[in-house]
Amino acid sequence: MKKTILFILSVVTLFVLITSFTLKSDEELFKIANQKLGEYGIRKSSYVILIDYTKPITSERLYVLNMKTNEVVIKSTVSHSFKSGVLYPSDYSNVSGSNKSSKGAFMTKGTYNGGFGYSMVIRGLDRGVNDNVESRKIIFHSNKKMSTPWSNGCFATPEDVNKQIIDLTKNGSFVYVISE
Repeated sequence: MKKTILFILSVVTLFVLITSFTLKSDEELFKIANQKLGEYGIRKSSYVILIDYTKPITSERLYVLNMKTNEVVIKSTVSHSFKSGVLYPSDYSNVSGSNKSSKGAFMTKGTYNGGFGYSMVIRGLDRGVNDNVESRKIIFHSNKKMSTPWSNGCFATPEDVNKQIIDLTKNGSFVYVISE
């Protein structure tokens, strides 16, 4: 199993090094955030988390945007489910037990200390697309205890930025997953 995982990681890394992908400018990120806030009727969200699943798992693709100062305050890697795709997620689910990633819009809720340490609960805003994330236990948590870069659908971030992301965005921040 370890050899298989190492092989997959080697292939993924090689693919990322060979393949070029489009980076979104800060201006584009804020344009997307403002557009989605308007679409979902969100009037107040000091911070917005954008997760760009059109980028590979090895790249920084989570952005915490300060909507008051128009600054990107955090850029980070973030996991997706292996069952949703190796390099990029493309197969999403809203079904309990699927162990797949979810897409769409979310709102952050409170925090707790669980099996992965300091974690944050989210609520899905898209009926039939991600409205089961809370019951599925899809959360933000640290990747410190994970043995692979893939989660079972959670948004796992590096330990050194996990607490900062959660503390800035808990209890009412808008989250949007950019997908193909």
